[in-house]
Amino acid sequence: MSARKSASDLQDKIYGACDCHVHLFMPDIFSYSNDRRYTPASATLIDLAAHNEMLGVTHTVLVQPSCYGTDNRAVCHGLTVLGAEHARGVVVIDVDHITDEELRALHLKGVRGIRLNLSVSGRGDIARIRAEMNRAAERIGPMGWHMQIFASPTQLALLLPLIRDSNVPIVLDHFAGGAALAPQIAELLKRPDIWIKLSAPSRVSGVPEYADLAPVVTRFADVAPDRLIWASDWPHTGGHGRRSSSIEDIEPFAAIDDRQDLYHLARWIDNGELFRRILTTNAYTLYDF
Repeated sequence: MSARKSASDLQDKIYGACDCHVHLFMPDIFSYSNDRRYTPASATLIDLAAHNEMLGVTHTVLVQPSCYGTDNRAVCHGLTVLGAEHARGVVVIDVDHITDEELRALHLKGVRGIRLNLSVSGRGDIARIRAEMNRAAERIGPMGWHMQIFASPTQLALLLPLIRDSNVPIVLDHFAGGAALAPQIAELLKRPDIWIKLSAPSRVSGVPEYADLAPVVTRFADVAPDRLIWASDWPHTGGHGRRSSSIEDIEPFAAIDDRQDLYHLARWIDNGELFRRILTTNAYTLYDF
């Protein structure tokens, strides 16, 4: 299938699509954390609407970026504006201090998961991460929420036993690290509560057209076709939180062709019905639409 020739066909297949990972950056309204590791440019709800219109996206999952810490006001604002019919949220919480009442309030706003961003934090203390995951599971389990993990392949390799033993559903960001751990992740996918987010190929592949991800997607789809979801990772923060310049310097977004990335995914899946499910009904199930 020619990516350039399939634009209209692709648009038909993704009508109703859910973009399961986007960020809002509105520092003029919601200040960034003083402990942030990077300072992104602005990406507002107006910008998001243009992004969604370009892709034909009708449902959106707002994910808390690390530069906001545990201040989830921007996500909650976005959920209020977009409405429960079209938006869900994934937040970052302080599991030792957030109250049950606050968790319930987040749930009513449309939050359905929490995020552990180990890639930006660089944390590698497995005992500490295990304790954090266990505490988090105790708090979010009664809500029916999932735990979303963004970790490097090295970190993921160490976390596999913890993920396997988790008492809540786990969502692994960005192709679960790509080709590096594909056999281990495929084995992990035999568990019924592990999900993979097919997002941000540029973060996990450096080869032309991300060709090394094609067999990864095929392997995952063979094992768990009903637990694959898609996301753009818009607006594409560029530095993953690692920089040597001043924290006050604004980090530009990476120039990513989201439509072209979708074309690649459609070719790798090579199954129109499964591609549609990944972009729609799989996401609706996970995020409780």
